[in-house]
Amino acid sequence: MTQNQKDTLQKTIKTFSNSSLEFIDTKGLFSNIWENIPSKHHFSKEIFYKLIPARLFPQYDKIIITDVDVVFLGDVSESFLDFDTNSSSYLAGIKPNDPDGIFPLTNWKEGYKNFSEDEFKAIQYGIGAGYFIANLKAIRKDGIEEKWINYASLNSHKLILPEQDVLNIICYPYIDTLSLKHMVAHYAWKRFGENWEKLTPVIYSKKELDEANSYPIQIHYEGNKKPWVYVDEPKSELWFYYLAQTPFLKEYLAELPKTIIATHQKTLFSYRIKTYIKKNPSFFINPRFYLKIFDRLKYKLLKILNISQQ
Repeated sequence: MTQNQKDTLQKTIKTFSNSSLEFIDTKGLFSNIWENIPSKHHFSKEIFYKLIPARLFPQYDKIIITDVDVVFLGDVSESFLDFDTNSSSYLAGIKPNDPDGIFPLTNWKEGYKNFSEDEFKAIQYGIGAGYFIANLKAIRKDGIEEKWINYASLNSHKLILPEQDVLNIICYPYIDTLSLKHMVAHYAWKRFGENWEKLTPVIYSKKELDEANSYPIQIHYEGNKKPWVYVDEPKSELWFYYLAQTPFLKEYLAELPKTIIATHQKTLFSYRIKTYIKKNPSFFINPRFYLKIFDRLKYKLLKILNISQQ
C-alpha cells in the first residue's frame, strides 16, 4: 500500500467521529511459517496476524477480527457487547451449517486427511476465520497466542485454511456460535438459490437461515474470485455501491482495463503452463506430477462414464 493510499484512508476514517486507523509494521513476522505453507491459494502472509491480537492490542479485553474482502450491511455491536470476557470461550464466530458438508474430501480438501481425528473434528465444528470475536482476556490468561504460534510453526506443512485451522484446533471446544447473518458467503445465493431453497438446516435453524438470507450483517467475498476482478460475481453490486462512495473509485476505474486483460491472460493454456513450470522447475522428475495427471484423467473418465449411464 502506498503512502498516498494510506493518507486517503485516514481522511476517509476521519468522517466517523468515533473511529481511528493505525498501521502496524510487523517486521516480517510469520515469514518462515508462510514459506512452509504447501498451497497458498489466494491467501497472503497477513492472515496469521489473527493469531496475535492480544499482543497488538493490549488495551482491550475483546476485539472483532474480520477479513477485508467484505462489505458490512448491518450492526455488529449487539453480539460484541453480549460477548462475556469472563466466560471460558476464547472465540465466537460463525460455524458451518453442515459440518459434514466437506465430505467427500476432494481436490484441495484432500489435505485434511493429514489431520488427526480430533484435529479434524475441531475444524469441522469450528468457526470461519473471516469474522469472529476474540476473548483477549482469556487468550492472555491461558497463553493461547503461544499455543497458536507453536502449532502453526510445527504444522505449517499441512495447513489448508492456515489461520482458521490453527484457531479452531487450539481453541475447540471453547468456541461460541454467532448467528449466521454475521458472515454470509457471497456465492450462497448462486449455490443454494435466491431464497436458499437448496440449503437444509443443520446447525442453524430455518428461521436463522432466512434471517441471514434477508438481513445479512456482512457479505464475505470468499474464494479467489473477488468482485473487483470478476465483476459478475454474486453480490458484486454491493461492493461497487460502497466503492463508489469512496475516493478510491477513480483509481479503480483507471486500473480496470489492465485488470480485465490480466484476468483473461490467466485463463490461457500457455500462461498456466508457464506458471506451473516456474513454480515447479523439476516437475518432470517428480512422480507426483504424473500421479496428478493420472488422477485427473481417471476423474474425467469416471465423469464421462457416469453421464453415459444416465
